[in-house]
Order: sequence, then structure tokens, then C-alpha cells
Amino acid sequence: MASVRGTVWAKILSREVERLEVGWARLAPVDGAAPFMEKAISQGRYEFLEVPPRWYILSIFSDGFGETVRAIHVVEGANEMDRIDIRYTVCAESAESIMCRCEDDFFRAHPVLSVREALEARTISHCLQEVVIVGIFKSGIDESLLLDCPFQRVTGEVGWPSSIGLTGALQPPSLLREKVEKKRQEILNSAQPGARPHPERVMGFYGFLGMPLGLTSAPCCSAAIETTFPPARLCGVGAQDLRVIR
Repeated sequence: MASVRGTVWAKILSREVERLEVGWARLAPVDGAAPFMEKAISQGRYEFLEVPPRWYILSIFSDGFGETVRAIHVVEGANEMDRIDIRYTVCAESAESIMCRCEDDFFRAHPVLSVREALEARTISHCLQEVVIVGIFKSGIDESLLLDCPFQRVTGEVGWPSSIGLTGALQPPSLLREKVEKKRQEILNSAQPGARPHPERVMGFYGFLGMPLGLTSAPCCSAAIETTFPPARLCGVGAQDLRVIR
């Protein structure tokens, strides 16, 4: 067995970097074969004991900062992590403030994106924004939207699937119905011959899109190890837990 420990430092706007006082560290096997472990962060420190050696995704989460992820290979003995730096995240406006605007502002405030566009969009990475995501719906314990992509998100040696997890996401607002249908047709028409998805499985969902810090982009299927976790999550507007790692 092994132990995993490290420190978390936070940067709040123009203030000096200091240890994160309140937050959580979550350690989850990359293959999802075992339940995750979770520890409270105390004075910037976290420690996991009795950890079976294998590959894990380490998730650091705190309200206001969002989520930061890192892939680690745990080996026998003590595994001391390099310090993890997180920064204050400015969240999107509330649903009520956006709904009070005129229709033009409503459309601008609610982009309709494919899964690929959402994962590649620099303007919404590492923050929260209300969006509609259109993709191939997959049911199961963790519902998700999928779409093939020539690139994928990676964390070190670990690659993430081209998918977005769904947690309490809603049907898109009726004002966006035409834009959603247009995006559906784009996805259906761009499919490779013989790989066209069933039209009824191409669906749109609305909510807050969250993507953690710590992810980069690389050619698809080039990573040494693959995780089962989606690299982003679309949560319902009233969701309390916005983490990707669950």
C-alpha cells in the first residue's frame, strides 16, 4: 500500500499566494473500477493513507476556485506531490439575471455548441457558463454526451474521452430550439459514412458547463493511459456539486 500527500496554494485576485484553507482532495482510479477517496484540505495540506498502487486522477476542489485535476501514478511507499496552484474562478451570472434580458442578449449569453466545440472553446474553459451542448446521448450510471474528435484532453500521460458528463441538465430553452436543431443537423451531416448516429440519439441539454484546470490538448488516442471520466460536466442550474470527478 502507499500514501499520497501534498500542498495546495491559492491565488485570490491581486492578493499574495497562500495556502488553501478550505477545500477537498479527491483521488479516483482512472478506470473507475473502484470508488474514489476523499479528504478535507487542512491548512493547505491533504494526505491519503492505505492507497493501492495504480494510476489515479487527483482532484482539488474549493468553492470559488472550481476544480483542478492532475494524473498521478501511485507506487509503493510515500508519494509526495509537487505543490498544486489554483486561482480564483469568476463564475457566470445567475440564470435570473440572464433571463431578464432581451432576446438578442439571451442568444449571446447561451451559446449552442457541439461536444467538440465545448471542449475546445477557449472562452469558456476553466470557468462556468450557461450553455446548450448537443451530442450523442449515452445513458447509464453516468449519463453523458459523446462526439468523435481528432483531439482529446490529456493530463500528463492520461487521456480523457471526448465526452461531457450530465448531472441534472435540462431541456434547452424554447427560444433556442432552431439553433439546437441546426446543430443537430450539422452533427448528423458531418458523420463518417457508415458511422451516422441514430437521429433520436443526437440531443441537446442545457446547464452550467464546468471544466477543470490542469487539462491540455493532444492528438486523439496518443495518450499512454485512458481514463473513463469525462473532461467536462454539464450541471443543472441549481446544482450544488459542480465537480467533474465523481
